[in-house]
Amino acid sequence: MRVDLTSKQIPRTVNWKDYVPQDSDQWGCQVAVSELFDERPIWPKQSLTKHLFDKGFKVGAYMLRRLLFRTAYYFSSGPYLRFWIRKGYDPREDPESRIYQRIDFRVPPPLRSYCDAAASNGSKHRWDDICAFRVFPYKCQTSLQLFELADVYIQEEIRKPSKQTTCSCATGWFPVNVLNSLRLCVAVRFLSVYPKAGAENLLKSVSERFEKSKRMHKQTTNLRNNDEGQWQVNQGNEDQEEPNAAAAAADDNDGKVEDEEEIEDNNDEEEPDEYDALHLAGEDGDFSLQTDSYMENLPNSYLQELFGSFSSAGAIGGKVSDADTMDEEYDIYDQDSDDNSDEYVY
Repeated sequence: MRVDLTSKQIPRTVNWKDYVPQDSDQWGCQVAVSELFDERPIWPKQSLTKHLFDKGFKVGAYMLRRLLFRTAYYFSSGPYLRFWIRKGYDPREDPESRIYQRIDFRVPPPLRSYCDAAASNGSKHRWDDICAFRVFPYKCQTSLQLFELADVYIQEEIRKPSKQTTCSCATGWFPVNVLNSLRLCVAVRFLSVYPKAGAENLLKSVSERFEKSKRMHKQTTNLRNNDEGQWQVNQGNEDQEEPNAAAAAADDNDGKVEDEEEIEDNNDEEEPDEYDALHLAGEDGDFSLQTDSYMENLPNSYLQELFGSFSSAGAIGGKVSDADTMDEEYDIYDQDSDDNSDEYVY
């Protein structure tokens, strides 16, 4: 069941047992699907197929859709795009759902011949190997769930308390800079296992951008913590100054004026927001890993950084390096249609 991300309502829970006979062939599969959604409220289709296979159920695309429509729904856009979500559960209202968000990896143009060759001979990877970064994807675009990725940095970041008060259509429960770091981390991990020559320059460039992104993220975090600490100190000073000002007022009106001016000076020091300035002006660019819905909502400064990030890797001897072709525009590839459930080996 498809739901628009802007919809205020989601499908309610349905007791599927009222519609599936217990002695039917679908009963066992439907029980298995329900148990999986009890374990985790949001699933990528490929992962569901893999876990059902592990339970002894090999279901085709048509049967999988029937099983899922009784139990789950999916959003047509946003950070959970086409991931199956348990009916009655709304990830837009739960910050803990951030660990289940979607993240995309798109193969850079210089390496797509590898994907074309794999498609021509019907090569397939195990889904577990993809999520563990043991192999380079055969598809030009691969959609992954953060929760399933075997990477220490990613798992640490997604489990940090969310600073967002609402779920954004563009980045979900993460700030732009955090999600950017996660995408670059995914890119570094996959480029590191590219099985042929030709990815060295790309890997070096993306690795540098990943390290830069982490440093910027750390700086913004420190600035925010310092701002919060300064605010608490100023509040404490004001609390102490108020009784002092009142006592001085009983003796001398001039003392009252001086204390009030001091309080106003302290308040004025809190006005500049250095964190916001750094956050907007210093964003590191993406590596063309975002879906179109993400790109539509990014600030201009972020996009300028995105398209200018490889200028330093420019032409060498009149030839354009691989890194320069990395951010060029290219077609959007198929995004997990429900008819390709056999694209991985389970």
